[in-house]
Order: sequence, then structure tokens, then C-alpha cells
Amino acid sequence: MDDLAGWLVMLEDEMAVIEQNRAVIIGEFDEREAHHAFGHPSTISFLKEACRMAGGRARRLVKRARAAARHSATMAAWRFGQLSSDQAQQLFDVSDELADRYPDAEQVLLDIVGETPDETRKTINYWKNSVDPRGVALDLDIQMERRSLEITTQPNGMVSGRFTMTGLAGETLKAAVTTLLPPPQPTDTRTATQRRHDALEDLASSFLENTNTTTSGGEKPHVSVHCDLDALRAEAGGLHETTDGTVLPVGTLRELACDSSVTRIVFDGESEVIDVGRKTRVVPAALRRAVIARDRHCQAPGCGRSATWCDVHHIVHWADGGETILANLQLLCRYHHTLTHRQDAVMRLEVAWGKEPAAAGVGPP
Repeated sequence: MDDLAGWLVMLEDEMAVIEQNRAVIIGEFDEREAHHAFGHPSTISFLKEACRMAGGRARRLVKRARAAARHSATMAAWRFGQLSSDQAQQLFDVSDELADRYPDAEQVLLDIVGETPDETRKTINYWKNSVDPRGVALDLDIQMERRSLEITTQPNGMVSGRFTMTGLAGETLKAAVTTLLPPPQPTDTRTATQRRHDALEDLASSFLENTNTTTSGGEKPHVSVHCDLDALRAEAGGLHETTDGTVLPVGTLRELACDSSVTRIVFDGESEVIDVGRKTRVVPAALRRAVIARDRHCQAPGCGRSATWCDVHHIVHWADGGETILANLQLLCRYHHTLTHRQDAVMRLEVAWGKEPAAAGVGPP
């Protein structure tokens, strides 16, 4: 491991030297307008064809080379190792952004940039706030104008999206997600991106379950699913969809049904509603408190996720005749709750196929 670490540091140092030399050579090539000798209208055009570069990368390299040529002190700090390549790029970027202010502040900034790109970013932001408050305000206006969130349900049932957040909103989201990321356990096989996904799901679920949230249509915000009870019990097809028309796999539906509110709606003839039963909590609040007092945390082996971020799981599903009693309930974090229902679905398929089912990883406490 020590050898690998040493190689990584050495490679980064060698890459920095290569990047520095390339910046100097591109800068000289560009200043001489040598691209004309090769039939190209610009240095960018030459790099795209001769070096087979993408246009965006060629533009970034030329922009950096020109900044390096203009600001010799920053270039020297990069060459002598005071700055990493990323730190040098940060300073070159701000030198273009505030071209009239940077030369006077260059040496001061080089003295206080710190050891890491994060420290350099903070230093640059403090400096920008002091010398160009109107520009910073304009940046915030641009951020507000560009903020967006897109969420799309894919044909396969997964949900994808993209977002562009203001700096403050983004930091708020990162702080919230980070708070919900406990240290990974040795048995946790999730990737970092999967763990962040699960933390974001916990965040959304917590909001919807919070008693202080606003109401929608007379009820607290929630996910409503229409399903056929007989089909649910048999894990067969049928109507399993949310109010916006998203079809859910029966395994997901059974997971939701572990701990949710159920409303009985009886149809007659051509889907005419003839009776709406009383809405009841599958796991009443008092029983939930008893499960929490007993389990304290997720009951999956090796997982200590606190009860705050756990669902109450029916060990024998209520759709299979399991009772909503203390002995048949246990706390599972969202990740292990989903995993348990996936294992349950696989076991059911194996039984249907005449195979010996594998044992599930979670059981009675």
C-alpha cells in the first residue's frame, strides 16, 4: 500500500511538470501565431486537429496558457511547487474574471492561498467579496436565474433527474445528506453514490413523516399507491400504481405496505365506489414506540442505524397473514428494509421455480 501511495504522489508531481511545460509551449506557440504555418486559423483549431483534442479541452488549455504568460508570479509558484495544478487553475480562472484587479493582488493571494484547493477557493471568495461586491451580487443573481430541478420517471420505473443549485442551497443539501451518512459498516457493500442516494431518500421520507409539514388536499404529504389486495397477497399482476400513474413492482409495494396507512376502497360493477373503509395505521404509534424501545436501531447484522432513520418491518408480511404485533415487527433502516424485500421476492421466485430458497439475511430479533 505504501508503494502505491508513493507512486500516486510521484505521478501527480510528474503530471504537474508536464502540464507546466505544456502551458509554456502553448503560450509561446499562441503568441507567435504559429498555427498559421500549419493552415489553422487559431491555436485551438491546431490543437483540435493535430493533438486530437476535444474543442472544450483545447480552449481551456489555451486560456490557461495565456493566463500563465500574463501572470509570471503565479506561474513561478506553480513551477516551484507552492501551488498544485488545481490551485494554479483556480488562480488563473480568477485572474481572467477580475483581470483589472488580479495583478495588484497576485503576490498577496499567493502568500495566503493555503495548502489545498478548498483553502484556495475560500481565499479567492473572500478576496472577491472585498474587491468586487457588486460582481459577487451579480454572481448570486445569475445563480438564482440558473437554478433548476428536473425529475423524470423513466419507462423502466426508475427516476432520474438533474439539478443546478445556488451555492447556499447546494451547501445546505450537502450538509443534510452528509449528516445522514453514517460510517460504512464492513458488511455494507454499497458504493458511495448509492449511500448518498439512500441518504437523500431518508431525507425526503423524514420530511413527509414530520408532523410539522404542511398538508396537501387535507392530508399530510405522502405517496399514495392504488393496488389490488388479492394481487398483492399473491404477488401477481394487477393495479399497482401511484396517483400520478407510475407503475410499481409488487416487491416495492410490499415494502411500502410494511409500515403505512391503508384505506379500503370497495368497487362494484363498472368501478363504482360503494364503500370507503376507515383509514387505519398498519403500525400504530404506540406499537411503533414499543418496537423502538426494544430494538433501538436497525436489526440487520452489523448495522447500527438509529431508530430515527428506520422503518418498522413485518417479519411475516401482513399480506401473508402476518400479525401487527410486537413479536412480528423489527426496525430496519431503509437500505436493509429494501434489501430484505428483495431477498423475499427472490425466495418466492425460487419456490415458484421449484428450487430450494436461500436464507434471508434478516430475521426476528
